[in-house]
This record gives sequence, C-alpha cells and structure tokens, in this order.
Amino acid sequence: MGDEPRDVEVVRLRGSSWDHPRGHAPMVATAAAYHDGTAGRVSIEWVVRSLREFGMLSVQELAHRFDLVVIDHPHIGTMAESGCVVPLDDFVDADTWATIAANSPGGSHESYHYGGHQWAFAIDAACQTSAWRPDRLSSPPTTWEQVFTLAQGGRVMWPLCAVDAAASFMTLTVERGEECARTDEYFVSRDVGRWALATMYDVARPSDPQCLVANPIQVLDAMAEGDDVTYSPLTFCYVNYSRDEHLGRHRVAFGNIPALDGRSGPRGALLGGAGLAISATSDAVMDAVAYATYVASAPVQNGLYYRAGGQPAHAAAWSNPSLDEPSGHFFSGVAPVLEKSWTRPTGPGFASFQNAMIELFAEWYDHAPAPTTFLDKLDELYRSSLATDPARVRH
Repeated sequence: MGDEPRDVEVVRLRGSSWDHPRGHAPMVATAAAYHDGTAGRVSIEWVVRSLREFGMLSVQELAHRFDLVVIDHPHIGTMAESGCVVPLDDFVDADTWATIAANSPGGSHESYHYGGHQWAFAIDAACQTSAWRPDRLSSPPTTWEQVFTLAQGGRVMWPLCAVDAAASFMTLTVERGEECARTDEYFVSRDVGRWALATMYDVARPSDPQCLVANPIQVLDAMAEGDDVTYSPLTFCYVNYSRDEHLGRHRVAFGNIPALDGRSGPRGALLGGAGLAISATSDAVMDAVAYATYVASAPVQNGLYYRAGGQPAHAAAWSNPSLDEPSGHFFSGVAPVLEKSWTRPTGPGFASFQNAMIELFAEWYDHAPAPTTFLDKLDELYRSSLATDPARVRH
C-alpha cells in the first residue's frame, strides 16, 4: 500500500473476504484507497476464504481472528447472540443508517438486522436468478415447463452441488407459495418438498452429471468459455460474467427465474449477497467501522467498488445507466428479481441447521424419486435446530 509516514502511528486491521474477484478484489482496492485517504494512518490486509467456507465456516472463530469479516446474512443471529461482533447502530449515526437503508436493493440491508440492531453493512447485493447465453438463446424460458423442454437438449446446467441444491430447494418452495421454516412442525410441507425435489431431478437427469457437483462459478465458467451450456434456471448472479471487460469468450446474461404456469410472475429467489461486520474483539473498532462505512457509501459503491470487480449493494449503482449498459444490463435485469427475493431466517439456530441441511443435500439426487426418508431427515434436522436455538431456549 505504499510507504507509510514514519511519524504516523499506523492502525493495522485484518479482514476476511471470500475467494473470488467479486468478493476479494473490491476489498483490496477499497483498502488501498482508504489507506491513501487517511494519509497512511489505517492499513488493512484482506485474507480470502473459499466460497464454501463463506457460507459454512464458524463466524465466531473468524471474528476472533479478524477485525473485519465479510459474511453471509444467515449467520447474523448467531453472531449477535454470541456477542462476537458489534451492533453497528451504536457507532453509526441515525441519519447515515437511514440513508443506507433507503438505498438498499431488495432486502439486502434488512437481512443484517436482528434483535433491534444492525450487525453488518450490506456491501454486495445478489440473489438467485436465471442465466443464459444471449448469443445462443434470445428468449430464455419463462416457465418451468419450458425449462423441462429445453433441458432435454442437454444444454441446461443447474449448479446442484450440496450448497446450491439446498439453496435452490428453498427458492422452489417459496415459488410454490410456501415459505420454508415458518412453522415449528416441519421445514416444508410434504407436497411442496416433493415437488421441489422432482423439479430439480427432472432438469438434472438429462443434464451433464457434472451439474451435481458444480457451483455457480463453475456453471458460469462453462457457459462463458464453451458452447455446450446455454442456460441455467437458478444460479446466484455474478456481474463479472456480463460486463464488457469480462475475460471469458462469451457474455452471460442474468434475469428472472422461471415461473409456475398460471402465475403472474416468479417470486422468492433466494437472497444472497454479502455484508461487512466488525469484530467485538478488535483493538480498533472505530477505525474498522469508519472503513466499513466508507465501503458502503454511495460514492464508493457506485465507483471504485464496481470498477474493482464488485457487485454493489447501493441503489446509486443499481440505477446508474453508465454501469448498467457496459454490464450487459445486469442491474436492470436482476433488480426485479432482487426486489421479490426471499430472505432466509437469521435466528441463531438457522446457520447450524443450514450447514446440516447442506450435508444432507449431498445425497438429494439419489433420494428424489422416493423422497419420504429424505424429507423426514430434513424435518428432524430442522426441529433439532429449534430445540437448541438459544433465543428460543431463553424465552
């Protein structure tokens, strides 16, 4: 980050980001700019963790090792209840929070709110969308029936590794009209659970078997680099694949997920994205909060953060034509999906349940034709998580 003035006492912060240009590069770029903007007083080192670790690694452990942690919102309740991160509204003035909240795409900002406090800045906005090659597919499917038909040609690839199969299962249940985890009795009703598994199975069966171990990045790489894959019905969106400077051979477009027949339109795409939280054990909480506020601000989100390869979480970027056009209309294509997206529960028991659910979904394909035992186990895991939820036990 350049030479540091010898007469300045340097504040050294460490952060944990996730290992993809969208997740890591903008943190490195903003850290360098912030270092320069503070005349060398604040130095920030960013260390990557894998995409799988981003969703599953213990956030309490990360908060003890780092001052700043880029997180997935289902961990918020666990982090808040454990006291490992600071409630940011205790450090940021109400006007700043009101401005940030009013300019949050979809439920990005609200997803980091728990127990009356805000525990992270929304810095990256995303949800599950469909993805396709616009040079090969001018009109992507609008219904699941159309997806089934297209899949027979072998050019559909749905990322259905355990993590993403679990995510897609949740999206499908909401699409069918039932939000999962809304009752203590079961995670999702049997009819809806069977339909969701059958939908995944019917698309995966004629597809390349690699779909069963692929994550979104691998599917999007296949779509951008080759000609065998032209469409994915549900995948987390990545602006990197649609912008002009994408290094792949082909641009990928993102937009609405397929709808059920007879419905006015799709809804319930699983909310993703990333938030930036501050460790309660940091020796420089105020400096960490100041940097995080800077990263979440409109000028940075609408400028440096995007230029460095990030996917902003501020309306200034999502409504900016000068970003939308060179990104292949990513923002205007994804915004309607994001506005109708579904936010997973953020209670303290859900993150551990989600990890157990992901392990269970490693075998979803084998159970899909006769899913009763699989769905029994899913409900058992869910009820167990409720019984050990510290918030429920306390009350």
